[in-house]
Amino acid sequence: MQGDIPRARLRRYGLTVVLLGLLAGCAVTPPQPAPQGRAAQAQQLLQQGNYPAAARLYESLAAGAQAELHDEYLISAAEAWWQAAQGQRAWKLLGEVQPAFLTPSLNARAEMLKAQMDFVAGQPQVALKHLQFPLALLPDELKARTLLLRAQVEAALGDTVGAVEDLSARENYLAGNTAAIQDNHQRIWQLISQSHAAFNLQALPSGISQAARGWLVLGNLTRNIWQQPRSMLQQLQTWQAQFPNHPAEQDIVPELIAKQQALVTYPARIALLLPLSGPYQSLADAVRDGLLTAYFQLAGNGNAPTVTLYDAGGTAASAQAAYRQAVAAGADMVVGPLIKNSVSGIAALDSLPVPVLALNTLDTTQSLPAGLFQFGLPPEDEATQVANRVIAENLKRGVALVPQGDWGTRVLNAFAARFTQLGGTLLGTQTYTPGANDFSVPITRLLNLNDSQYRDEQLAALLGTSLQFEPRRRQDIQFIFLAANASDAKLIRPQLRFFHAINVPVYSTSQVYRLGDPADDDFDGITFDDMPWTLETSGAAASTRATVAALWPNNFPGNSRLYALGFDAWRLIPLLYKGQAFNISVQGMTGLLSMTPDGRIHRRLDWATFSNGTPQLLAPVVPPPPVPTGAPGTAP
Repeated sequence: MQGDIPRARLRRYGLTVVLLGLLAGCAVTPPQPAPQGRAAQAQQLLQQGNYPAAARLYESLAAGAQAELHDEYLISAAEAWWQAAQGQRAWKLLGEVQPAFLTPSLNARAEMLKAQMDFVAGQPQVALKHLQFPLALLPDELKARTLLLRAQVEAALGDTVGAVEDLSARENYLAGNTAAIQDNHQRIWQLISQSHAAFNLQALPSGISQAARGWLVLGNLTRNIWQQPRSMLQQLQTWQAQFPNHPAEQDIVPELIAKQQALVTYPARIALLLPLSGPYQSLADAVRDGLLTAYFQLAGNGNAPTVTLYDAGGTAASAQAAYRQAVAAGADMVVGPLIKNSVSGIAALDSLPVPVLALNTLDTTQSLPAGLFQFGLPPEDEATQVANRVIAENLKRGVALVPQGDWGTRVLNAFAARFTQLGGTLLGTQTYTPGANDFSVPITRLLNLNDSQYRDEQLAALLGTSLQFEPRRRQDIQFIFLAANASDAKLIRPQLRFFHAINVPVYSTSQVYRLGDPADDDFDGITFDDMPWTLETSGAAASTRATVAALWPNNFPGNSRLYALGFDAWRLIPLLYKGQAFNISVQGMTGLLSMTPDGRIHRRLDWATFSNGTPQLLAPVVPPPPVPTGAPGTAP
């Protein structure tokens, strides 16, 4: 037929159509990069901080990969989702991984991610179980990461010895990185410094490394450097002979020697400014006697400075007059005044020719004269550390019960500011009348029990019948912050139990505990921060406290913590009398002391919880590894 096309021509046309189709396809859809190129692109997205995009790209790569590569991409995607604060998505992908196809390195990465997510979710025991895989076949970088995470979990569980052992082993895998090694040493030393008591060296595991043992022995040796600085050099020499070429020789030991030298050099003449009469006399007596206790400990070593006492009164003007008198008499260092008004008077002076260690703190952000250092026992610092603790324990929703008045307002504001800054949500606050016996009204309001009762009454009215019901408290509360003295806390804690908050953790500050009171299980379950002077039952703090209590039995019970303030003030003088801030941390009776650039001395406190009516020391909380902001999911 005329319209027929010869078969050969048809074949040529068909070939042409196919070629045109292929060319058109190439023009519209560029060729996909090879998997290696897309993996490099995902890595670049990670480096840019675009974790969601990296996670999606890794998931796409996993969909087209087989066996080992499939699981590697899934694990990489899970890690990226975790960095994007999408914990549930990370858990889901880990659930799709086939363990039979995993190399030791991939298995380690998967288990480490599970451990990290469980740790942040407040389940350190579960996290530790994920970290028991063998390390022998892993590259050094993964070994180092595993040991660091395991040490963090062990520290959170109170196993300081295990954490020190793992961090000591970690140094073998840091490839000679000087900065990383020094950071590792600081981690070890911080853990050891936070330990409440000396390590029982006879009870150490039989297989513990010599390096870890050396760290622990050094920790025991230096626990009393604050109280006995003059004997430190000889003890360090003994330790060096016992542990030659120990890693601590590189940086920690030189720091200790510098600290020892700083703690033994006092100026010749010291002035002590305190109110010697009036309503503050008992407070001043406690500070003075605590300071003199430290003074006489030093005096036994000879070359003790001269201490002169001046009446600072309780006003700004009287404090200024006392300061000028001390300067005129040749004082090299001034300690005090104690009362806030008096400290304000010193701060108002144009200049301070002689440095001042004030024994109170000012609520001001204004610039202060050079040479003014502030050291006190402000409740705001304690409340801030409560906020740090609850967040570190993954408790992010709480309520607060505080007393009416200035003290309660200050404590609440400090706690709330830090708690919300760290990502917590304060669900409600109530105030109570200090000294009352019945706290049911603020407690029921705090727990929303009134709303529960109202709903039941409405239901009974609707049904036209009488109902028996038990009020139900709000269920979104993870903890209660209670600001109270010991007398009020003794009544409030049982009433919280009565109103269905028996299983809600309660956190407080040092005011909740009065040293010397008999054991009382009404306090059980309250966790609080306080100074070593109060909480330690053995060692230098406990023995010195017992001596002071015996010497001043009448004034000690009501002012026990002020004796510790005076003791530490004396020990701080060598660090401050030249008018310069110090940049080391020093373990004192009132806490681990450090200074910020504004001249404020801050205390890191110890922690305890009431059990059977008495405080039981707790291990320091080690914050989980840093994660992005957001709400990471927990294991389903």
